Amino acid sequence: MQLFKRNLLIAFRNFKKSKATTAIHILGLAVGISASLVIFLIVRYDFSFDKWEPEADQIYRLYTQTGTEGTNAGVNLLAPDAIRQNVTGISHVAQVCAADFLNYAKVQTKADWKTVSDWGATVFVDANYFNLFPYQWLAGSPGVLNELNTIVLSTSEAGKFFPGVNYNEVVGKVISFDDSVNVTVRGIVQDQKQHTDFKFDNFISLSTFTKTPLINSYGTISWSSVNGYAQCLVRLVPGVNPQKVGKQIKDLYLANTKDQKAKWRQLGVLQPLSDVHFNMKIDGRVSKSSLLNLGVLALLLLLLAAINFINLSTAQSTLRAREIGVRKSFGSSNKKIIYQFLTETFVLTVLATVLALLLAPFLLHVFKGFVPDGLNMKDMLNPVVLLFLMMTIILVTFLAGLYPAFVLTQFKPVEALKNQTTKNGKTRNATLRQVLTVSQFVIAQIFLIVVVVIGKQIHFMMNKDLGFRKDAIISFYIPDGFTLGNKSHKSVLLNDLRQVNGIQDISISTGMPTRNGWNTTSVDIVRNGKKENFDNIHTRSVDDRYLPVFDLKLLAGKNIQVDTSSRMGQVMINETFMHQLNVKDPNQIIGQYMFGGGADTAVIVGVLKDFTTQNLHFAISPTVVFADNHSYGYMMSILLDQKRPDSWPGIIATVEKKYKTFYPNIDFNYSFYDESLEKLYNADQRLSTLLMWATGLAIFISCLGLLGLVSFMANQRTKEIGIRKVLGASVGSIIGLLSRSMVKLVLLAAVIAFPFAWYFSNKWLRDFAFRTKVGWSIFFICAAGMLLIALMVLCLRTLKAARANPVQSLRDE
Repeated sequence: MQLFKRNLLIAFRNFKKSKATTAIHILGLAVGISASLVIFLIVRYDFSFDKWEPEADQIYRLYTQTGTEGTNAGVNLLAPDAIRQNVTGISHVAQVCAADFLNYAKVQTKADWKTVSDWGATVFVDANYFNLFPYQWLAGSPGVLNELNTIVLSTSEAGKFFPGVNYNEVVGKVISFDDSVNVTVRGIVQDQKQHTDFKFDNFISLSTFTKTPLINSYGTISWSSVNGYAQCLVRLVPGVNPQKVGKQIKDLYLANTKDQKAKWRQLGVLQPLSDVHFNMKIDGRVSKSSLLNLGVLALLLLLLAAINFINLSTAQSTLRAREIGVRKSFGSSNKKIIYQFLTETFVLTVLATVLALLLAPFLLHVFKGFVPDGLNMKDMLNPVVLLFLMMTIILVTFLAGLYPAFVLTQFKPVEALKNQTTKNGKTRNATLRQVLTVSQFVIAQIFLIVVVVIGKQIHFMMNKDLGFRKDAIISFYIPDGFTLGNKSHKSVLLNDLRQVNGIQDISISTGMPTRNGWNTTSVDIVRNGKKENFDNIHTRSVDDRYLPVFDLKLLAGKNIQVDTSSRMGQVMINETFMHQLNVKDPNQIIGQYMFGGGADTAVIVGVLKDFTTQNLHFAISPTVVFADNHSYGYMMSILLDQKRPDSWPGIIATVEKKYKTFYPNIDFNYSFYDESLEKLYNADQRLSTLLMWATGLAIFISCLGLLGLVSFMANQRTKEIGIRKVLGASVGSIIGLLSRSMVKLVLLAAVIAFPFAWYFSNKWLRDFAFRTKVGWSIFFICAAGMLLIALMVLCLRTLKAARANPVQSLRDE
């Protein structure tokens, strides 16, 4: 302990003696540690999901696989009961059906009925659900969910529906959803505080859905009708082989889907609970590879900080040479000297960690687009986080401090006392410092190029011609398609809105031209007396104003016409589907007949020029646009006056007023279509922001090291600079003298970084069906930018040395 105290005293004396270097050490380490801490919090948060359930390794979710590639997190409504009755090795089967089609609720007060329009996630379940996900019951028990027309509320939801009423009095009260679904509160459960992908707030008894007309809200009930809102969870009997259970489920599906083509047959597949959060091919939140990449990013930033420390420490080794010589002359061992310098590194790292904790809230704010919603500053108080910081301090202490300490112990006492620690004018560790400096700028250069490429791709996506109009269009959901017990008002609303000044056109459809997700179908086309089948065809059901509103272009034929008196419907196909039909002239397909996809018999009346059907990660899909007389459509799209954007607020207010006339209990939520399209690329924009800040941090740390090295070089060559100035050297020539070697290192780093940056950039771009071009000009511009930044840092310090009075540097010995 006495030795440690003495080493601390020496450490603080050295810090005081070299304030600038100490500040650079601490700041560089703090930035690296704070970034690593934030990334650790993100990774830890995502890996904490669904770890709290008892025997979680026995819980599986059933998802639907179509063919070899198509997946859906949902199941058909017949599968859960069939599995319960026919599959062995399963102890509990829980069917979960989302109640998203419920639009508003009413609760009875002393005076009247009060409307509640904002409540949490609501699902239909039975008692089996609580055998998989146990909750703390404050009133009632799971058995109440086996009864018809009952509901269980979480504590927070009970406060929303019945504010100020204690839990015991809430039990027995009635909630009316959409004026047609009346349920009685039979239980209260504690809010679920653990991280889970199955976070629900209100639980309506499953029989209220399956044994009433509500079930029709999910469409056709068959083994081939899969709904993403219906899920199935199972708990296996302990010791049972999941593969054997999966085989039974597959055989059950095969027995009930004999009429499906093998290519598109739907099968139920078991998915471990631990895989739900990470499987992006189904409905995962984040991939493990993304978290791994984040971890690599954290290590790179930490490595940059450590390299920065090693660089400056070895550069200053000559300044500590006499100290080492004296200590060795008095009998100090290498072990004690190493211990001394590790102590100094430890103290610097602790100080940097304290500063990192102060910087962490700022970085959390900076990374807010990438930080999960459930993550906040409270997570930093977790013991696991404190353990991470302790491990980081130990790791950085040895990583950054061991080599400089080893270098210093190699000095021979006689040479050190004579200050002869250089060879041929260079310190013995100059080569290592050059390698480390190049390594820093290689990493920073790769980050910079990748960020520029990502930014260029995002700009390309935001400005690409998608094949339709996207500006001055608002859209909103019409609840008639799902609201039970209400007469459809959408056609009346449509006619009323057509009279509003400033509205150019209106359309009702089942989806916008480009959207997130898809609806697919199988169709038959009759040509030359032969029927041909085509699977996985994307669909839209639209009215005759869809084309004018979105300005979709026809290659041949005409727009669809909705004729309710005709026994034959009309459809249009897109250019991609035409090519799939091996037709070159679009006029050749006009007049051909189509079957399926919701139309018994339809005639092809037009061929549309291709437009993007999903975001630009995906190629354009073969698409059929069906004529719809507003029976299926649930999205209303309004084209506003593009020349008068100042009139839009008043028009939207009028639309809301008319909307509330027909749907008084439902909030009017609209969105501009161009903004909705931008949201399709939220993940890409978040990645761009994250890497942009990571690049900034990498460049900042690298430049800190550069500043420290140049300061050291300037201090070492003070007399040389003074002599050169006395002999007439200009300020510019001295700046060039001090900067030349560093500029060469930055240029070398750019050359080394180019192939790595090209690889990573193209690897990321391969995820897009439509992508920007990456020319070599981007690489040279980024290299020039990095060089400019380095020159600015170099000039910041060398200018001071070059302008110093030579008398001051030459008069001392």
